[in-house]
Amino acid sequence: MELPRRLIPSVSGLIAFEATARHLSFSRAAEDLSLSQGAVSKRVRQLEQLLGVALLARNNHHVHLTEMGRAYLPQVRTLLAQLESSTRALMRNAQGKTVITIAAPVGLAACWLVSRLGVFQNRNPELSVNLVTSEPLLEKENETIDCAIVYGTPQWAGITCTPLFEEELVPVASPHFIRTRRPGSPEILHDCTLLHLADQPGLWPGWFEQAGCARTGLTPGPQFDQFPLLIMAALHGQGAAIVPRFMIERELAAGDLKMLFDMPLRNRKAYHFVTPARSASEPVVLALRSWIIDCAASDAGRSEAA
Repeated sequence: MELPRRLIPSVSGLIAFEATARHLSFSRAAEDLSLSQGAVSKRVRQLEQLLGVALLARNNHHVHLTEMGRAYLPQVRTLLAQLESSTRALMRNAQGKTVITIAAPVGLAACWLVSRLGVFQNRNPELSVNLVTSEPLLEKENETIDCAIVYGTPQWAGITCTPLFEEELVPVASPHFIRTRRPGSPEILHDCTLLHLADQPGLWPGWFEQAGCARTGLTPGPQFDQFPLLIMAALHGQGAAIVPRFMIERELAAGDLKMLFDMPLRNRKAYHFVTPARSASEPVVLALRSWIIDCAASDAGRSEAA
């Protein structure tokens, strides 16, 4: 027996219920949905009245799911995800091109991803790939992105996560710097101008320790907040830098930068390609995922051969 349409819950009510259940808080759900707390509470109450069951238990300013609420929540999330996916597909078709938005860290985006996305788009002219590097987008799932490359293992719920490659950092400098400073050993390099990544001050100390250099107390050097800036400073001969090898493959091949010592510092963290549940099965996202995984595997093969 079909349910009369007038008894089907409104989408706004389902969204309010899902947000409140996710946060177990009307105030946080209201902030998430850019609504007042009263509006969220009213929509959930109207949903409960329509269904004739209590989905949430409220006591002493605390919110908990009832047994009926716990049973209903997965179905609501599935329904909302399907609706979102269908709406996004419709909006993309209306634009004439299928648009994909991928987020990635600045360094990886500038030094590795952009060139590969260009090749992907040339092979798929019906697609348009947007690239964003905002840090908040990489810290938690965001509805504005379809997929992301993140450093480390993300803690998002309900994602597909595929490892791409580990980060291998190498000490490099420009030919001019090497000719003038002649850093022939880690001990000599220790006294040269060293360029630092501001939020990872332990890179150089970690490398010197691995290299067996007993010297301690590095002389402070110029600091930069992004790897691309660090690489540019090294290219201009401002000092020696320790940077991910994958970010400087072209500079190494062209001879613009040279490895000082073949002693890489390997980071235990890796880069991962992640897709939220809402877009994990979309063919265009799967195509981009496959392309990026192939690029990473190809680069790894060349590095091993070298």
